[in-house]
Amino acid sequence: MSFEAYLSCFENGEQSYFTTSIVNDAFAPFITSRDPEFSCWLVTYQDSPSALDQTDLYLNLDPDDASRCSGFTVARPTSNIRLFDSLLRILQATNSTIYCPGECPPMVGRAEAIAHLSPELVEALGTPVVVLNGNEIRDRLERS
Repeated sequence: MSFEAYLSCFENGEQSYFTTSIVNDAFAPFITSRDPEFSCWLVTYQDSPSALDQTDLYLNLDPDDASRCSGFTVARPTSNIRLFDSLLRILQATNSTIYCPGECPPMVGRAEAIAHLSPELVEALGTPVVVLNGNEIRDRLERS
């Protein structure tokens, strides 16, 4: 897939933060490099048949405290289900949503996160949906 998806955290309609360790824990077995200059983590699924089964995560770190992030950009997501399972873990642990341009509503991992989303985001992208597994995230992003 060659597009970008965005994971963003909200609280009471405003951008919010969660600990960067949540991202680290979700992707730990697959992080193959970290570029501090661009806050970019390379995620690689090395046991996959495709030699280029990689995705870049561009973290939106708190400028005052790198132990917190407001989300990240998923650049050129691979179709590997482990990527989407990791995204689901983050959605289930935070008030975050994942979305992309196109015909794809914002996705959350738990219903209570919907109340925290930005009203402007919901107005622009549509009614949020609760996703239950990584396959659902992948399918919705691929259809957009």
